Amino acid sequence: MSSVFLDSFQLIVAVYLLFIAIRGDGQMFHFNNLTKEQQAQVRTKLRILYAAGGLFAAIDFALSALRTSMFTEATAADGTVSLVQKFTIDGIPFLNDYTFLSRASTVFTVLLVITLFGIVIWLVRLGKKNQ
Repeated sequence: MSSVFLDSFQLIVAVYLLFIAIRGDGQMFHFNNLTKEQQAQVRTKLRILYAAGGLFAAIDFALSALRTSMFTEATAADGTVSLVQKFTIDGIPFLNDYTFLSRASTVFTVLLVITLFGIVIWLVRLGKKNQ
């Protein structure tokens, strides 16, 4: 599986989360274990959390796509693999560092996962209060 596919998937996730955050309606806002009043109360918080998740996914996509397009692997005759930088960004020098791009991408992926799992856990706990 190439990193371009994963980058594209991350972009799809970002667009979808931002779309449902802006729209504010749909299956991502309806939960059978919550009353109608609770669903109305959590709607604004969910929109904010979905927007944050979409932003995290979009930033992760941008960093991953930049890393993929900026760096390539080269294999030498002796079998060693090294990174070759295709271009640099003069105005923002820290973006020229492969390690920084990788770590920052990982941080935003973790933030996205924590946000989405946090939403699920929060809604499950809220639904259990009804029982």
